[in-house]
Amino acid sequence: MSDPDDAPAPPDDPAPADPAPTELPHGWVRVGERRWWSTWVGATTAFAFPAAFQGVNFFFRIAETTFRWDLALLIALGVTVGIVAVITLIRNALAPQPWVDLDSGQLRAGTRRPIPLTQVDRAVLTTAPVGNGGRVLVLRLTAKEARVEFILRDRKDATLDPTSTAVLAEALRRTSVAMPTSIHDPTGRFARYNFPGHVDRDDAVALVEHPPAAGDPLPAAW
Repeated sequence: MSDPDDAPAPPDDPAPADPAPTELPHGWVRVGERRWWSTWVGATTAFAFPAAFQGVNFFFRIAETTFRWDLALLIALGVTVGIVAVITLIRNALAPQPWVDLDSGQLRAGTRRPIPLTQVDRAVLTTAPVGNGGRVLVLRLTAKEARVEFILRDRKDATLDPTSTAVLAEALRRTSVAMPTSIHDPTGRFARYNFPGHVDRDDAVALVEHPPAAGDPLPAAW
């Protein structure tokens, strides 16, 4: 009879996964949290203020006015705040906070008129490099008269929370998203080459559930 003390140790428990909602929420659900300062994280802010300061310095030279550091810094700060405010307002107007209602099968951006999920027929993935090898991922869904953007991976490498992920993935499954076709390629065989950045419904769901990190491969359309 073998000694119990000689038995192999049980394997370590796997690391717990992020908690996922057991039931999809009802009513309008905000997908992700669109923070007003997200555009200005990192190098963008570091560049905005020195650029504004150089502009003020250039103005002093043209006006042939004695340069004053305190006044230049104050004006540069005001210009930077103004630039941040204007661009933030423009971004929020073009891509407001997205909401999804699975009960009624609708999608809306901010306070705009909701549209049925079935009318959403295009999905486009856009990327932007940030920091030291980082990457922002944005999934844009479009219908005939609407466009909604979802930040899948932001500048700080954060992804959607579990509830937002589950809601958005389920919403995508109810859409009519498909790869576009052209008259020269009616079967869509070469759609991934003719329409780079576009993804089909399965790829869109996979991107939401598992957003590729920097260095990970993107869908074949890329």
